[in-house]
Amino acid sequence: MLSKRGVTYVETLKEDIGRDIRRERRHLERYRRRTKRSSNAMDFDVENYHSYDEACSQTHLVTLLNVSKTFEGRPMYGVKISSSYRFKPAIFVDAGIHAREWVAPAAALYMIKKLVSQYGKDPVITKSVNRFDWYIIPQANPDGYEYSRVSDRLWRKTRSRNITVNKWCVGADANRNWGHRWGEAGANRSPCSNIYAGSRPFSEPEIVGLRDLVTWQIPNLIIYASLHSYGQLLLSPWGYTQARPDNYLDQ
Repeated sequence: MLSKRGVTYVETLKEDIGRDIRRERRHLERYRRRTKRSSNAMDFDVENYHSYDEACSQTHLVTLLNVSKTFEGRPMYGVKISSSYRFKPAIFVDAGIHAREWVAPAAALYMIKKLVSQYGKDPVITKSVNRFDWYIIPQANPDGYEYSRVSDRLWRKTRSRNITVNKWCVGADANRNWGHRWGEAGANRSPCSNIYAGSRPFSEPEIVGLRDLVTWQIPNLIIYASLHSYGQLLLSPWGYTQARPDNYLDQ
């Protein structure tokens, strides 16, 4: 199949991904038995993958944001980290929009912990918090994330129900559900596809919440970054063309 599509080189990185998933699951279970959940955000262990409820319980410089409700009724939270009440240039970060990419929410939680715990101690972090408002959404797909923890480790999409075409195919690729150039390059109209863009732009409540937060509550947005895995890459717009944005050289 790959050769028919012009792929001439293939390297197998994992011979048995199922074995790795089982090992990961055993590690998480041992961690849960060994530790008690702390209510102190500074004690939050960023070296383990936490459940969605555990991550939300850790909340100082910090304002808790209730971004939206997910399809399955979970609250989707974020934080604003700021050293003053006036609006400053804003940096927005989301993570976990693809459910199975667990390291992305972990990285976002690490960012939150460092920005808060090192403010007033680390001169670089202190300057960053004084200069910018930080908005971080550590889990932009709570339903899919929890499903990937308890049922299907490789689940990618949201958990919304398709009532129009194929009722057995669940969820949409939330990363492809934004309105700009919706359904074009890199997306699929089949509800069973992992890159299904949804029945319409902003069909997923998680993306509606992100859109409304960015549009109506953040007046001075200068950077929007979305954390993903796998790959040590910085991807800049656009995804639908090879043309570079006008401000590409400013990066």
